[in-house]
Amino acid sequence: MQKTIEKENYLKAIYKMDEKLQKVSVTSLSKHFNVSKSTVSNMIKKLVFMNLIDSKAYKPILLTRDGKKAAVKIIAKHRLIELYLVNKMQFDLDEVHEIAEEIEHIKNTKFFIRMQEILGDVKLDPHGSVIPKCDF
Repeated sequence: MQKTIEKENYLKAIYKMDEKLQKVSVTSLSKHFNVSKSTVSNMIKKLVFMNLIDSKAYKPILLTRDGKKAAVKIIAKHRLIELYLVNKMQFDLDEVHEIAEEIEHIKNTKFFIRMQEILGDVKLDPHGSVIPKCDF
């Protein structure tokens, strides 16, 4: 599948909205990504086809089990990266989000397993958000 980064970003956004108990809709995603509703609708169709989300007219968009697993993985990567950048590389808190946005899409699982080993049993990222447990 092409545009894997874009799909991962949608899954991440849906997960975060759900985590904050926000209703996930085409409109909310359109505002989040600052794109048209038709652009969001096209991505929603792709994610439904891939069995990563459930979407029905006039109902909130929900992650499927596979979608949640993929979203948790990308969220965990992002939050681990931010923690690593602050704790081990002495980056300022306001610098790490943009860097983590790029690095989180690395597919090599050894990279993130090693990062976990270096950081130890961590629960929170530097912003205080929970780092979800997952198998990379």
